[in-house]
Amino acid sequence: MDTEESGYVDPADQWVLDPATGMYELRLDAPPEPEPREPEPPRPAPVAAAPQRAAAVRTPGGRSGRGGRRAAPAASGSRRRKAKPRTPPALLWAVGATCAVLVAGVTAGIVVLRHGEGPGIRTVDIGSAGGKDPVPAGAMNVLVLSGTSAGAAVADTAVLLHLAADRGNATALVIPPALVTDIPDCPVGGGMVKGAKQQPFSAALTGRGPGCALRVVKQLTGLPVDHVVLVDYAAARARSTGVAAADLCVDRTVADPGTLTALARTAPAALTTDTPLGSTGALGALAAAMGTADPEHVTFVTLPVRGGATPPVVDQDKASQLYALIAHDVSLSPDHPPAPDPKLTGPKATPHNTRVEVYNGTGVFGASQDVLAWLQNSQGADRTTNGGDAHTKVQKTTLRYAPNQADQARSLAAMMGLPASALIPGTVDAAPRANMTLTLGADFTAPGAPVGPPTAPPKGVPLTSASAVRC
Repeated sequence: MDTEESGYVDPADQWVLDPATGMYELRLDAPPEPEPREPEPPRPAPVAAAPQRAAAVRTPGGRSGRGGRRAAPAASGSRRRKAKPRTPPALLWAVGATCAVLVAGVTAGIVVLRHGEGPGIRTVDIGSAGGKDPVPAGAMNVLVLSGTSAGAAVADTAVLLHLAADRGNATALVIPPALVTDIPDCPVGGGMVKGAKQQPFSAALTGRGPGCALRVVKQLTGLPVDHVVLVDYAAARARSTGVAAADLCVDRTVADPGTLTALARTAPAALTTDTPLGSTGALGALAAAMGTADPEHVTFVTLPVRGGATPPVVDQDKASQLYALIAHDVSLSPDHPPAPDPKLTGPKATPHNTRVEVYNGTGVFGASQDVLAWLQNSQGADRTTNGGDAHTKVQKTTLRYAPNQADQARSLAAMMGLPASALIPGTVDAAPRANMTLTLGADFTAPGAPVGPPTAPPKGVPLTSASAVRC
């Protein structure tokens, strides 16, 4: 039977010229429609008839094949479309196999690399709660915790480490795990865990993680916290870290930053950090910054709690003084005291010979009268006068005085706890028995309370240098 009558379509005939684009298109879904063309002039009959096309070979599946057939030569003057060159199947297979090998090779490289490194440092995303740079310029605060890597267990130790801007000293504020405080709402795993009132600090980790502990410390102290590092010391002891078991605790990790470097290198799975610190290099840079200060200038102090309180609660008066010292980069080391300011150094006038006029720039009614009464009745400065309200409210308390009143200025500064920055000397001597001018600002809180940042830790708070810290 003739192949044309059997429905066989030569693939070469399925390439159809698109008159709109001038390109041939392969149409497999339906036989090509004949293209409109002008009638051709009669052609002379051929000398010999073209041989018949070979019958299509049927495959077992019933489809027509082309094996063994040859196309008949075109008759003289006929228009025969040329089949579009096709890529040999073997070449297509080779290209595809090559791409697959390349993709598989890259993927395998990553898997092998990660497998070779073993479990790495765990990280938590604390968002805007912390810092972005592993070791920022200037002062920085890092919260170091002890707990499980999953953050499910309570923190048995927490230390807020403050590194001074010049890295010359550091303060390690130890937070008792049983300390009762408020826990804020904390984002965890894409959701939000509701906060709780008056809970032990250790509960910040339970079901919440180190990121929540960082938020609790920020709320408790009012200090910024750049980073958090949680160490699973039980997991670290199970590994060969090169660190003595007796040194595997938070206090020693803070006192000897080499411990942190060793853990990052030999037991990274025991560490959980915020994202910017989540690499051996970042932790190494942090450890280097921690190790800059001499151990004698790294001071440990436990957050003061109220005596006899059960459970323990913060002693706000003493704690606020510690927070202020940290915020103003003041060293707690007795061997590294801040240098005294020349304006506060020298002889002092007696309270009776200290003359000052007090102005109220706080915006709080009666502040100048309260200071006047306190100076006269409690301090013996009975030549003090009340100037009333200042012209405008001011943020900072200031004391203006003449050069020949410097001894009186030092006396008043000692009585009121004025910082050197509050003293503004003039250039012309004052007349005898003239008053200095004290203007109370928004930083004034109460008579007798220091104005401005403190310069020494609160009395009765034990201090320990890093060289004496043990687990």
